[in-house]
Amino acid sequence: MKRNIRLYSFFVFILISSVLITHEVNAQNFFQGQTKLTIVGNAQVDYIADSSQSQFRNLAFKPIFLLSLSDRLFIESELEVATDGGSVEVVLEYANMVYFVSRYLTLHAGRFLPKFGAYRGRFGEAYLQRFANSPVGFGDGGIGAMTETGLGLQGGAQLGVSKINYDFYITNGPQLLASSPDMAGQFEYEAYLNNNKKKSIGGRFGFLPLSNSSLEIGYSVQYKSSTGDRLTTYEKTPFTAQAFDLNYFKTIDAIQSQIRIVGEYKMLNVGQQSYDDGTGTGAMFTFTNKSTAYYIQGSIRPTEASSEFIKNLELAARYSEFNTPQGAQWFADGQHVRNQTAIGINYWYRWNGVLKMSYQKQNGVDGFYAQMVYGF
Repeated sequence: MKRNIRLYSFFVFILISSVLITHEVNAQNFFQGQTKLTIVGNAQVDYIADSSQSQFRNLAFKPIFLLSLSDRLFIESELEVATDGGSVEVVLEYANMVYFVSRYLTLHAGRFLPKFGAYRGRFGEAYLQRFANSPVGFGDGGIGAMTETGLGLQGGAQLGVSKINYDFYITNGPQLLASSPDMAGQFEYEAYLNNNKKKSIGGRFGFLPLSNSSLEIGYSVQYKSSTGDRLTTYEKTPFTAQAFDLNYFKTIDAIQSQIRIVGEYKMLNVGQQSYDDGTGTGAMFTFTNKSTAYYIQGSIRPTEASSEFIKNLELAARYSEFNTPQGAQWFADGQHVRNQTAIGINYWYRWNGVLKMSYQKQNGVDGFYAQMVYGF
């Protein structure tokens, strides 16, 4: 869940960045390098039409600042200016300091994209994924964080024709929500401050078995022994999450097309607790707090077609499902299983610009989703 920062902080950051661009950097050499700034990111606008709404929404501008202080040291940071909540919000998505130790090891510290699973940290950005919204269970309110605050190490190595990569980290981790019955048992994943003295540890291991690196299989795990507020009965509630992910991408000459198949399966297991039912009588309710979420997605783009228009088209299909605990009061309609089927067609009007259109059915509700994205 996101926290707004003050609007003036955004303009101060822009001012500082402008100074860095124009400042003489010869006196600021580190490790025989020079200070450099690159700004990348994307802008997007969404449209949704279903039985309850028909509107343009979520106009967003997301600049990513890459500040190189030397050949080994740089800072990455993303700000998001968005209207998804009905008003303009300025959010610090992440600010991560990175140090290259060697070709096999990189250290980083700050607020960074999650290393648990693959979707949220690698495929979730609008200019990377093939649909205008996330699979159920993989967006806000799903399993796992959208960003983490802490430190970590990552790297990779060649193993014959195969490759491996790894991410290990220690962060503030998830915080159990217990004060409100309709949120009891869920988590605040992205608070800026920890709610107790314990930390979360986790990591992801990736294996690319083929010589052309067209296939990657990943496994992730995250654990925190205490997630509740300090000095409360909920403090020592443990959290364990695991994930398996798959990514296959290849150009197949026989069909003159690029295909990509991605998928992920996540599991969450939380320690047993009793929560106040909110009636004021002191009555408590208990449930087994286990959740799962998964999605599978495939896309095909005829990049070798003779027609310029045809080669820029891409067809995509996705199925996702989110299973939440029986007895939890997270959904007023009592539906503890969310499933979504989506089919879409995308047109890449530039290598870094795409128009997405999709038809989706979620728990029996039909909807049309569209999104225009431009990367820079």
